[in-house]
Amino acid sequence: MDVVRDAREEFVERVKAIDPIFKRGDLEAFWPVLHGLMSIAPDRTDLAKKKSHYLASLAVRSLARDEAESSLEFLDYADRILDPRTLSPFLLEERRDIRRRVVEALEAHPPSVG
Repeated sequence: MDVVRDAREEFVERVKAIDPIFKRGDLEAFWPVLHGLMSIAPDRTDLAKKKSHYLASLAVRSLARDEAESSLEFLDYADRILDPRTLSPFLLEERRDIRRRVVEALEAHPPSVG
């Protein structure tokens, strides 16, 4: 049981450690540590659910900062690294709903080119 608890605890501790980087808006520094976070226990379904929810929260928070492109990057990343068969319908719908809101935001305010 220690292994289960340790991976979960490590995940939570690392989220707490890296979240201030995200809050500062330093996505260049954030992405490498996020990749490290997502590499914890890749075979663990319980952590896949936590990872999905964390990435969804990053997408929502990015959208709230009017950073729809970053929001989309977090959602796309979740789609690439998480097996949807390990996630609950709620978590899958959560990301679909956020993606709809991101697409609407991008359509309303397309990113400037150049």
